[in-house]
Amino acid sequence: MATPAKPVGRPRDPDVAARDEQIHRLLAGGPQSRRSLATATGHDRDAVYLSLQRLQKQDRVRPCAENGCIVWAVNDGTPCP
Repeated sequence: MATPAKPVGRPRDPDVAARDEQIHRLLAGGPQSRRSLATATGHDRDAVYLSLQRLQKQDRVRPCAENGCIVWAVNDGTPCP
């Protein structure tokens, strides 16, 4: 009998996982820019960017172009704004 494969990488820090979920909840309310997410969460734009990249890799959010700016939206199958 084969043994189950170990998960790749190290466990995610609980604070980072909480930040990712907070950003996802904010985006559920409507598309937002990285700057507005940073202001709403109190995190710097780099930390927000990393969270958005993780959420995008998990197929939970997507970038959209709005008036020449990039905004992020929940990846729920609806068209970008």
